[in-house]
Amino acid sequence: MPTFDKSTPEMHALNRRSALTTLLLAAGAGPTWANTAKELRIGASAALSGPAQVLGTRYHAGAAACFEQVNRQEGGVQGRRITVDLRDDGYEPERTEAHTQALLADARVLALFGYVGTPTSRVALPLVRRAQIAFLGTFSGADMLWEAQNYPTVFNVRASYREEARQLMKAARADGVRQFSVMLQADLFGRSGLEAARDAGQAEGITMLTAATVKRNTTDVDGAVQALLDAKAMPDAIFLVSAYSTCAAFMKQARKAGFKGRFYTLSFAGLEPLQAALGGDLQGLTIAQVVPNAQDASLPVVAAYQQAMRARGERQFDSISLEGYVAARVLVEGLRRAAQPLSRASVIKGLESLGPLDLGGFALRYGTASHQGSQKVLLLRNGGH
Repeated sequence: MPTFDKSTPEMHALNRRSALTTLLLAAGAGPTWANTAKELRIGASAALSGPAQVLGTRYHAGAAACFEQVNRQEGGVQGRRITVDLRDDGYEPERTEAHTQALLADARVLALFGYVGTPTSRVALPLVRRAQIAFLGTFSGADMLWEAQNYPTVFNVRASYREEARQLMKAARADGVRQFSVMLQADLFGRSGLEAARDAGQAEGITMLTAATVKRNTTDVDGAVQALLDAKAMPDAIFLVSAYSTCAAFMKQARKAGFKGRFYTLSFAGLEPLQAALGGDLQGLTIAQVVPNAQDASLPVVAAYQQAMRARGERQFDSISLEGYVAARVLVEGLRRAAQPLSRASVIKGLESLGPLDLGGFALRYGTASHQGSQKVLLLRNGGH
């Protein structure tokens, strides 16, 4: 697995540039994103501001690299240039719900794509079900996204949090962990991660001691640190279920308070922004990853991603934008197979017709009975393999 530039100022500059670029795309800047009669319009809502903004800006930087590449080299799909109506929800569900209602009211929007987070996706799902529109590439692995009977138009790209937790707890057992506690975000994402960790730990013979919650979009973690470390039994490890800013704040405070055990976290924490927030120090941390090493250009999918990113002036490669690129590739393939005239229904059928899909070292599978996508989970340990 990769090592990344540990310069926090560079990451901050990257975040600012990505945020500006993504907001311009959302506003319709530039001919690629102009509203024309020949466009193929996709709707999206993601965190482009606030404490989780790196997740949204980097994910959609990777997606935009793919869409721009297809528009530039092929003139789009089926003679129509792909455009994205991308809106900023700040990782707040109320804003996501309003954005989704507006996007679905636009008959030109053929699919919803690249929502970031569990609580934000949750408020969109009932609207998606009523509209019968494809909801693809969510940056979340929560159980609800695999409930095909309830949400039959959801198409996952990444592996589930349960699969991530299974792999993390196998690693924890190998590390000698026998009991753990959980720091979780006080919302649906937190509960999903808690349940996944508890069940995976039980399967590996690892006991969950206790849990403490923190608010979404906060770095105020003192109460959670005190609750977990002042418990009767000190855990061997702490499982973190939140975004990068909260996880970094908790890790720093826990270490300062004397905790010497290991940390494990789901991929949603965001590898690169978490590393930047920790000053580059990932010692004692194992984080799940659902895409390959973004630096490994020996994989065709990663080489294609890097080429697309360079074409739009991007010089930093990271797991979050790679996931956005991969999800955009899946959507493009589904659009290519959608029957004319293009409609929300035909896009769903196009995605279901993909079957086994190999993007060049990254395998997925879709069909009428399964919208699961990938089951790939890798672990990054201590900043290395």
